[in-house]
Amino acid sequence: MLASLSGGGGFGLLTGEVGTGKTTVLRALVARLPQETQVAIILNPALSAHDLLATICDELGVDYPDDASYKVLTDRIYQHLLANHSEGKQTLLLVDEAQHLMPDVLEQLRLLTNLETDSRKLLKVVLVGQPELQQLLQQERLRQLAQRITSRYHLLPLTAEEVDEYINYRLRAVDCLYAVFDPAMTRQVAKATNGIPRLINLVCDKAMLLACQQAIHQVNKAIVSQACEDVLSWQLPTADRMKVNTGGGNGSRAATWGGALILGGVLSAGLWYWQGQSLVSPVAVAPAVSEAQPSVAQPEPAAVAVVPQVQVAKPEPVVVDLAAKWQQLMEHSRSERKAMQTLYRLWGYETHLNQANCETSQRVELSCHQGKISLEQLSIINRPIIVPLQEDGKPLFYAVVYALDQDSVELLLGEERIAVSYDWLEQRWQQEYTLLWRPPLGDKTTIRYGQQGPRVVWLNQQLSLLLGEKITRDDRFDQVLLDKLRRFQRAQDLSADGIAGPRTLMVIDSALNLPGPTLQPERS
Repeated sequence: MLASLSGGGGFGLLTGEVGTGKTTVLRALVARLPQETQVAIILNPALSAHDLLATICDELGVDYPDDASYKVLTDRIYQHLLANHSEGKQTLLLVDEAQHLMPDVLEQLRLLTNLETDSRKLLKVVLVGQPELQQLLQQERLRQLAQRITSRYHLLPLTAEEVDEYINYRLRAVDCLYAVFDPAMTRQVAKATNGIPRLINLVCDKAMLLACQQAIHQVNKAIVSQACEDVLSWQLPTADRMKVNTGGGNGSRAATWGGALILGGVLSAGLWYWQGQSLVSPVAVAPAVSEAQPSVAQPEPAAVAVVPQVQVAKPEPVVVDLAAKWQQLMEHSRSERKAMQTLYRLWGYETHLNQANCETSQRVELSCHQGKISLEQLSIINRPIIVPLQEDGKPLFYAVVYALDQDSVELLLGEERIAVSYDWLEQRWQQEYTLLWRPPLGDKTTIRYGQQGPRVVWLNQQLSLLLGEKITRDDRFDQVLLDKLRRFQRAQDLSADGIAGPRTLMVIDSALNLPGPTLQPERS
């Protein structure tokens, strides 16, 4: 859809059943649009054609008289679209729940897309709705609009494999970095919910609540049945609900939905344990789902403290062989590609092990950068990195720097999240790093004196914003911009060479708090 919107097409179409994630995709689409895009969003399309034009004016910030006619509204919109085009901006109209649009309103939208230059449409429209929208567009009088749809996508329910990936992603999003349930459980969830993300969320949430109420870490069959009864019974059509209640066939509701609650209970345990862990110096190691219990510090040689997974009713910590645990952690962290997988996950992307490398970054509009950096410089860039570590002449092992605290550094090492002191890290690290970042306008090359174009405009605007100066649209890298860049570089302890290379662009990225994982959440 992004590709079609960047081309010359006028319409895009996104459809899917209730709960399949249309609005989520819509938000993701908006987040990935270029900065030079003005977006108008219509969430309630139950409008007349005249009201539609007025709403578009309101969304775009276009003034019009209270008694404006169709012609006045259309002319005002056209003038605004031309002004945006002259400034290099793209104008996009997103219509959610578009299945409620009347045919005459859809025709009015088609007429708006007639506004164009010799090379491109001045207004692009994305219609988002339920499958009924496809049927609506098959009407004979809307055939002209249907022919202008250059991008169509229909969201299907998730497959069993996708449900497994989805649930594991949500677990990782709350810092649970290992599988807390096996694939058989996720297959049960997929079957119970028919792969609808919204229902998956509801079932798991209810299961977590029930497990928490009973103070247990894994749900049992009774919890499975109860959660699915509470969540899914009212989701079924009346005939299907009666069939289930009367026990049609040998499969009961508990058997049909059991796995869904098993999953949710483990999710409950995973989320519950990660509440407010205290960090241990020089090294603290915690299982990825356990934070409720206090850490137990132990002396060197390995200086590893384990936060055991214990039952709430028996909070006594279980001490394990710390030296053996530390050796196991290092052995499980020898693969740089596994560390790269973890780094991609922090950015929200899943990669196969054979694709966990720098080359893959280009496919997801990221850039991979390698070099040397100090912890002080890293705090300015404020992005997670992979660091190679070495201990006592043994082979290298790899960790992801996950967070920076005042007194410690949090690492993702193997399947554990640990906290180490700054001294501990610097003794084992030669300042080499691998980092993922999102370059401005998708181009990681340097911006130098004498260049011109959109990237120079972007650099000029961002520096003006950060330095508190008047924002202009100058597209040439002249002496004024050179002086501005050097002032920014000196203020950030960068080499004031007047060249906007990757390091400078990363610091700008951090200063602007652009989307992405950060090392210091308070700056997010």
